[in-house]
Amino acid sequence: MNGSSTTLIEIGYEDLLKTNPRGWKDYHAIITAENDENKRADLRRKSVTAEYFLSSANAIARSGELMSCDRTGSRTGAWLFGAKNLIIVAGVNKIAASFNDAQQRIREYAFPLENVRAHHAYGISSAIGKCAIIAEELIPGRTTLVLVNEILGY
Repeated sequence: MNGSSTTLIEIGYEDLLKTNPRGWKDYHAIITAENDENKRADLRRKSVTAEYFLSSANAIARSGELMSCDRTGSRTGAWLFGAKNLIIVAGVNKIAASFNDAQQRIREYAFPLENVRAHHAYGISSAIGKCAIIAEELIPGRTTLVLVNEILGY
């Protein structure tokens, strides 16, 4: 499963999923194809427990905290516990000097751009509804950060 992510689009991940050369079960495609709202909500809940969950961060503090916020929690549930393996791909532009600067980056930079995207994609506003902060991972190897030396996403 993957959370909606401009970064993943920019690196070509969504295009890779469309061709699906490895035969992966693509929960995102299954969810978006479901027309029944209640069934789609059930699928979203199940998806956060996927074997692998790919996402991006809204901010990364130099002190090590990884931060992600979304309106519904469809990403943050996987981040905190649900996914067996969490892979976070982020550009170096997401790095903030401190924990407080990372939070400010989300509020003043990432969220306004996500709000514009949500209006365009879904016709609704976004919100900083639910946030995840990974400050320490207790399960060795569960979370992998792929930091790309490029400006990716917002």
